[in-house]
Amino acid sequence: MSDMTSTPDNSWIEAGDPFSGRPWTPLEVQRMLEEQKRLGQVRQRLAEEYSSAPLYQARAQKDPQYWNKFSIGQVR
Repeated sequence: MSDMTSTPDNSWIEAGDPFSGRPWTPLEVQRMLEEQKRLGQVRQRLAEEYSSAPLYQARAQKDPQYWNKFSIGQVR
């Protein structure tokens, strides 16, 4: 019978810049969160604007998450 032992596995990866390996500063984290919030607001505004178009209505009927991931590919 083999002895089955487990070893601790620390799979936690500290958030940071994947290119430099440097941890993000609190200011960088705040900016990213603000950008995510802004993009969410833009997505919501566009969803409201485009939701009356038959093409987008049909797509939304097929995919319940359609408006959550809606994007028309605007350049920022």
